[in-house]
Amino acid sequence: MRYRKGASAERELIKMLEKEGFAVLRSAGSKKVDIVAGNGKLYLCIEVKTTKNDKIYLSEDEVEKVKSFASTFGGKGIIAIKFINNGWYFFEVEKLKKSGKNYRITLQIAKHKAKTFDEILGKQKSLIEVIGSE
Repeated sequence: MRYRKGASAERELIKMLEKEGFAVLRSAGSKKVDIVAGNGKLYLCIEVKTTKNDKIYLSEDEVEKVKSFASTFGGKGIIAIKFINNGWYFFEVEKLKKSGKNYRITLQIAKHKAKTFDEILGKQKSLIEVIGSE
């Protein structure tokens, strides 16, 4: 059941990316990252997580795999979390902060710190980016 839910979320995100003009590959079995997407200007290396809870934990190994792959590939490492009934939240792996041995992301943190889909694609700037560039 867990695999089907994750695969379904991956396919949903793939459709969203393709609609925005990205070429997308899904890596079944999740060796390094779940999705690699690019449009000639932006390359994304995405690990997809889904949960019906209000928090999710990521191991240091999971995050490091995304960082390493993205660095080698020349793309931006992204953790995409779908909180069931609360939508998608996107985190750049380089900006994630550890909580003890692992990474803990709550829905509350996601609502305040995550980027939107449009922000990840560069179509929209976050309020923090707008204020910081003045």
